[in-house]
Amino acid sequence: MRRIALAIVLVLALSASAAAAPSKTTVLKAAYNKDLKATILVGAGGLTLYLTTADSTSHNSVCTPDPSCRALWPPLKPPASAGAGVKAALLGTTADGKQVTYKHHPLYYWAGPAPDKKPGQDGGENYYQVWFAVSPAGAAVKFK
Repeated sequence: MRRIALAIVLVLALSASAAAAPSKTTVLKAAYNKDLKATILVGAGGLTLYLTTADSTSHNSVCTPDPSCRALWPPLKPPASAGAGVKAALLGTTADGKQVTYKHHPLYYWAGPAPDKKPGQDGGENYYQVWFAVSPAGAAVKFK
């Protein structure tokens, strides 16, 4: 009986500490991209962040609900904060609170063919002519 009580206390303690543990905040930064010849937003690990012109600017994502789209374009999940060159006032979340937005555009990483794995890569740029890197002003960077 004592072991069961101890096990229950241990499980409750672990659950409480996991629930209290804060999510890791992604710091968005502005970085110059040589290929695009433009300053763009980058997220975790300096990876390029993208928007799609298929999204409206009403804090909603057309991609995230679709598993096949989400496999190519993983959403940037909250929390996020503004680093160098990023305007904190332009940060937000989608209506459901599950994806970071910048100037109302949901933000994504590229994980499709030849995924971005290190800073400076922009493999998702101009994908199907609707996916683009994001400028610090919150606009699509259309280069390629």
